[in-house]
Amino acid sequence: MARIVGRNAQVTTATIVALAASLLLNAAACSSHSAEPPPTVIASTSIPSATRTSAVPTPLESAYTTTIARKTARIHFTYGATLVSVSGRKQTISTTGTGTVDFAHSTSQTVRDVEGGGRSEVRIIGPDFYQRSVAAGGAPSSSRWTRVVPGGGTGGSATSQPSASSPPAVQPGVGDDAALRLGFLSGAATPVTTVGEESIDGVQTIHYKLPVNLETASQRGNISTATVDYYKGILGTVLQPTEAWIDADGLIRQLRITVTSAPSDGPAPHTEIIRTVTYSDFGLPLNITAPPPNEIAPD
Repeated sequence: MARIVGRNAQVTTATIVALAASLLLNAAACSSHSAEPPPTVIASTSIPSATRTSAVPTPLESAYTTTIARKTARIHFTYGATLVSVSGRKQTISTTGTGTVDFAHSTSQTVRDVEGGGRSEVRIIGPDFYQRSVAAGGAPSSSRWTRVVPGGGTGGSATSQPSASSPPAVQPGVGDDAALRLGFLSGAATPVTTVGEESIDGVQTIHYKLPVNLETASQRGNISTATVDYYKGILGTVLQPTEAWIDADGLIRQLRITVTSAPSDGPAPHTEIIRTVTYSDFGLPLNITAPPPNEIAPD
């Protein structure tokens, strides 16, 4: 992958790909918060569908700290980015992937398939992002790793927001990309809609829909100001539409974030990003490290 560089170019498929690089990946949260006792076990009795409350339920409010206290997890994710041009033409990029994440050490390792773009392996080690192509058929990869320049005010890159009428903005940093997924949920706000009980990979959960206050998440969930400002610039609000599936132990089993660009006064493309991440096998032993220096392509 080449470095992402700033430009005021017209929003195109390439822009969606660049946006995917900053908003995709590894579904995790980095935090120095100490572990907290798990919340009260959710009752097994059925909950009426689509009940709306003005208070954040205890399992949902505690889910972020409860989940990262488990330190590691296995993940799989689906991702879709759709751009609707001024003329109404739609362009969509779909991505699926699997991997593991270490919340405690801010690391993750995933393999992802981009529709029409091949397969790649990605490692995030703190603020560093490494990527290489994966050979077809599962054969060993012969390509070298590329280190992507970090953004988000860490001495890296910037791209324009997905709106032709908006000024350029710094994209989330690579480290934040690993942090902001679960970290978002630390900003859980009201009203909360309890959709009902649903099974995720055979585990019974309660499905919630809620707004997330990005500024609160920045204070509690180890998310940088640059990331918060970037999302606020896209959404046009501090509130991020979010869905969460919480199990009986208070763990986040699935998280879905929808990012829709704010309406514009003049002609401008419209972007919608939906990313769903599923978590399992909490606490598995992991040792995710950066690639050896001799396997990394020179800058």
